[in-house]
Amino acid sequence: MSPSLLARCLLAAGAAAGLCQSYAIPFRWNRGPEGRWWESVRRRISRLAGRLDAQAGPRPIAASEYAGSLDLSLHETEALLWADGFIRNPIARLKVRSGTPVAGSWVSRESPLAPLQLHLMLFEGEDGTDVYAHQELSSVNPLCAADHFTGQGQSVAAGVSRARELLPLDSSHAPENPPDGPWNSTS
Repeated sequence: MSPSLLARCLLAAGAAAGLCQSYAIPFRWNRGPEGRWWESVRRRISRLAGRLDAQAGPRPIAASEYAGSLDLSLHETEALLWADGFIRNPIARLKVRSGTPVAGSWVSRESPLAPLQLHLMLFEGEDGTDVYAHQELSSVNPLCAADHFTGQGQSVAAGVSRARELLPLDSSHAPENPPDGPWNSTS
């Protein structure tokens, strides 16, 4: 179902705010590894937003989004992502795995207003960091915001593939053939 005109305008305004947060404040304490403070803010906002619209609230991570694991601590993983041009993504919907909230949300875009983004979701594993991924329409491009919110244009397969190209992931325990569609197309 497509959002109403009012909802589309509100989503575009939210995307514009996210664009400013992501690119107008280009400091490590906001966008980089030092920006861990965003994670608790994001958890609270996502839970509150979920009371207004379930689609904005926390959702379980899909097994198909698992791209692989890194034999690195969360801190080391975030430093690696930052060095590779990723930025923290505090505007993202909260993901949970077995009731545990995501430890970090990171994104890569070709430019601030690029239509697509690679979204990585990090969970602390027993021996490192588990990385989940999907490619989607940009959450900070006001022209894409409404379609991003509804999951249109999302591809788990493209995100998982791209994450594996960019990072030294151990994908030996990853599911085969993730969906070329949204996270909820097979869960």
